[in-house]
Amino acid sequence: MRDTNKEGHAIWRGALILTVSAFLVKIMSAAYRLPYQNLAGDVGFYAYQQVYPFYAIAVTLGGTGFPIVISKFIAEAKNGGGYRQEAQIRRHALIALFILCGLFFCLLFLFAVPLTKVMGDVRLSSLVRIAAFIYLFVPLIAVLRGNFQGENENMMPTALSQIGEQALRVLLIIGSSWYLFLHHGNPYQFGRAATIGSVAAPAASLIILSFYFRKEKSPFVRTAKGAPGRIDWHLVKDLLISGCLFSLLALPLVSFQLIDSLTVIPLLNHAHVPDPRTENGIYDRAYALTQFGIIAAASLTATIVPGLAKLSALRQKREVQRQASLALKISLAFGLAAAAGLAVIGREVNIMLFKNAAGTVSFSLGAFTMLTLSLILASSGILEATGRPWLPFLYLAAGGAAKLAGNYLLIPLFSINGAAAATCLATALTAWLNIRCLRRRSLAEALRFRLILKLCAAASGMVVAVLFWKRLIAIWESRLADSRLFATGVALSGALVGACVFLILILILRYFDSGDFERLPLIGRRLHKKDLSEKSKISE
Repeated sequence: MRDTNKEGHAIWRGALILTVSAFLVKIMSAAYRLPYQNLAGDVGFYAYQQVYPFYAIAVTLGGTGFPIVISKFIAEAKNGGGYRQEAQIRRHALIALFILCGLFFCLLFLFAVPLTKVMGDVRLSSLVRIAAFIYLFVPLIAVLRGNFQGENENMMPTALSQIGEQALRVLLIIGSSWYLFLHHGNPYQFGRAATIGSVAAPAASLIILSFYFRKEKSPFVRTAKGAPGRIDWHLVKDLLISGCLFSLLALPLVSFQLIDSLTVIPLLNHAHVPDPRTENGIYDRAYALTQFGIIAAASLTATIVPGLAKLSALRQKREVQRQASLALKISLAFGLAAAAGLAVIGREVNIMLFKNAAGTVSFSLGAFTMLTLSLILASSGILEATGRPWLPFLYLAAGGAAKLAGNYLLIPLFSINGAAAATCLATALTAWLNIRCLRRRSLAEALRFRLILKLCAAASGMVVAVLFWKRLIAIWESRLADSRLFATGVALSGALVGACVFLILILILRYFDSGDFERLPLIGRRLHKKDLSEKSKISE
């Protein structure tokens, strides 16, 4: 029982580390988008966002998908004992990633022109070719991160490498954008500079991971010499399939964003929208905030998989169910809070970050996907950890088909608002299919109606508090109602008020019970110490 509790605390401690790092990364990501869009304009923002999915796929392969799968394989090998198995996993993971990333690099570099013709803008071909080079960094980064996460569930190297990579990326993008602004660069030059900055940034990750690699004298080093020379193609295939599946599942937003990159411009052209590139650039604003809103769920997913895989291998079915249920409760709570909060202050956030309120309707619709994507990430992670990676992949494919159909049906009628609505419907379908599967296979407890009612009450209280706060500020500063400074003040203060009210309400309403708190790091440890001290007093 003690080992099970220890495993549970390790899961949530890792989740906390990655959540903090992801929060810092996303703050930097949101921070650079503000000056970048202001300097490059909506068309410059569009140019970069069109190729962003190709960059994001590489980041997911190297930062989330394959490290999680490698750590899962290593955790299972450690359970069975023997360093040799772990060395084989690392070596074969490198082989699998070199094959996959080499294929991605060749396809993007050689077929950039035909691809951009499908996207409706052949001027993006040079940006696609530049983006292809990021795949050359992925194999080493993914294997090093997966090694640290699987050996001792050490999330610190992954966290620091992500922060370092993003910091370098932001500096390169802002620096090059400022230079182009001073020299009157065109939108595609801005997009090219941002893509180059993104592709060069993984060098920081490699430096930080190499430092940990040498410092810790990892088993990776000690056992590499003893690894057999023969390639186990069955293991390579398993790593490729699991890594690709979970990479898709780890960042489902990119799947929907890629569909938009391929279809929105052609459909806007077909609908005779006056300036489709500017319209698409305005629509892409929502994606920037959606990525920020699913931080907790993405970090949680990255850490629950190795721990749940161990519990599953030990046949701790009841504990798997408890940990999985807690993961869903956290994702549902903070996904709903982020969605409702952004919907309420969407206009102000839009003005704060992007100078004007254009596209606020699609911006607010995009807020809903924070909830559905949070649920998709958590439920997909649970299914993957318990050996069912194909199911969430099939459900994501169903959501992708719904998104594609929704774009073709709704964009001609409602322009970018139709694209945002299609994303909402598609992600809702995927989340529902995943959670339905978890319940049918008894992998998570059902969320009781009373619990849902408590969460809705907390979210409603938060919305009312933020609306009241907005009204109060508007009365005080009515002269500044349309200024960017005013919008910034409302957005930041409204987010703070909403977060505080929501946290207070879910604690008062007891959305999380004592069993949930015991499984969380820091809190659970304090409760355990308190329990021991009380028992010692009784015995005295």
